[in-house]
This record gives sequence, C-alpha cells and structure tokens, in this order.
Amino acid sequence: MAERKLTEWVKVGYPYMKREAGLAPWAMPEHGFNRIADEVGDDGLLALARPLFLAERVVQLMERAPEPAAVPPQAWQEAMRKWQYLPQLEPVIAAFLEVSGPLLAQVVRFKPVIDPAMVCRHVSVLLFAPFIDQGRALLEEVAAILGRANSPAEVIRGYGEAVGQRDVTTLEKIDRSILKYSAWQEWAASMQERLRGCRCTPKLVAVTPAPAADIIGLLVTMMKEGQAESSV
Repeated sequence: MAERKLTEWVKVGYPYMKREAGLAPWAMPEHGFNRIADEVGDDGLLALARPLFLAERVVQLMERAPEPAAVPPQAWQEAMRKWQYLPQLEPVIAAFLEVSGPLLAQVVRFKPVIDPAMVCRHVSVLLFAPFIDQGRALLEEVAAILGRANSPAEVIRGYGEAVGQRDVTTLEKIDRSILKYSAWQEWAASMQERLRGCRCTPKLVAVTPAPAADIIGLLVTMMKEGQAESSV
C-alpha cells in the first residue's frame, strides 16, 4: 500500500465525499485537507479512518484500479454513498458553524468559571463522536444530560447553550461522561496528537458567504489558553 500512496487516493476521493454529503464548496476546503493528509501520512490516515469506516471504502477502490485517476466518478460517488455516516455530516458541520462563533467570542468571559481545556475536550468529542461507533453511547448520555433529542446536531446546539449560560454543573456532568469511555479517549488522543503535530492548522471553513468561525482554530485557541493557564 505504501507504493500506492493512500494519501493520494484519499485526496482524490475527498471532494466526492463533500458533494455527496451536500457540503458547500467553501466548507472543509480541499487545499487545507490535502495539506493535512500529506502531513499525517498513510499510516496516520489509516489509524484515524478505520474507526470511521472510511478506510475500507478507499481500500476497496484501490483494489479495483491502479491509480485514483483511473476510478470513474460514478465509482467514487457510489463508495461515498455507502459510508453509513454520510447523512450526518452536513447537519453536524452546520451545527458546529452555528455554535463555534459564539463560543470563540466567549472564551475570555467564561474562562474564570469554565476551564477552556475542558470545553476544548467536549468540542472535539462532539465533532467526531457522531461518526464512530464508540461515540454512539456517549452521545446518548450527553443528549440526556442536556435534555436534548438524541441528534448530533441538537446535542451540539445544546452544548453551545450550556456554555453560554455558564452551566458549570451540566458541563461537569458531560465531562465525567466523556472521561469514562476509554476506547473513545484513546482514539481522540491519537487524533489530537497527530493534528497538533502538523505544521499547518486544519481549517473547517475557508471563505464563507456568511460570518463563520474556524472550529479547529477555536480548539487550538482553547488548548493554548488551557496550557498557558495550567503552567502559571
């Protein structure tokens, strides 16, 4: 597989996933994704994609063609449509764009009562949990804590409201729920470490037709805030 460069296949398939999910062209831009794919590399992509059940989609195509350019568009589209979590991608991203701006604006104000590192952990979990098996039970618990429907997008919006209301009790309950899932923690820690090791900052949003925050920028800001505070 090393000779065939999994990263090249993933980069060619990424735009098809976006289109099949109904994401706008400016959301999760290709140029940023391609840079991250190159830096993470084949082994890193496999490790992160296996729990998402995305790696098997690409590997199946690799077995049928010598190079990504030889795969017809219809085959890419069919492979992406078979991804079980595809219908959830657009509403989850839309909810994060809705919530991330207010969260970013409130970091300085909520820092005296809410640990930014904890919020960073929660935001990371809620962004990726809808797309891995380990995240299903966790999302059910968080939905119950927030009193929201068991919908990833609704959970994200409910979490944004909890932070905005400085609901420390609810946020601590969510934190305890997250920390007890060891399988989730292992995968999330691996993802975070690989992304933090990249020279460029991953972008969720590039140029948007309406004001929208960069959720990865939000995570990085919160991590730096938390690290700086803990070192004092």
